[in-house]
Amino acid sequence: MALSSNQPINLIPDFTYRDVPVASGAIHFYKNALVNRNSSGYAKLGADTAGEVFAGIAFEELDQATGGANGDNDIKLIAAKSGVVVKLTLTGVAITDIGADCFVNGDDVVALAATTTNDVRVGRIVDIGDTNEAYVVLD
Repeated sequence: MALSSNQPINLIPDFTYRDVPVASGAIHFYKNALVNRNSSGYAKLGADTAGEVFAGIAFEELDQATGGANGDNDIKLIAAKSGVVVKLTLTGVAITDIGADCFVNGDDVVALAATTTNDVRVGRIVDIGDTNEAYVVLD
């Protein structure tokens, strides 16, 4: 239906950090780990896994060592699509890769599309750092 009057704009002033419910099982998230959402929407360690989407980067450590059911704990993340630029490990990154998309290749490393199977997208390379370091915008 078309608008017939002004409506309030519902802005989320800071979408940088999100608390995401954790998947069941014994999972240890270290700070700065890449985190995916499984097909049920729960957080798990980042991996190049079919049916998963990138959720963000762990802002804090969470040790769910004793296991637990889906949603028993939440992990605080720097959210995917937040526009934040982060430094990530990308083996063999070169200046010519600036502008390329990168994808989850484990909980501690990203890769270019040609080297991953399921292409769980993290963001776009905006600059390079030292050897094997890429600055990636989470977009």
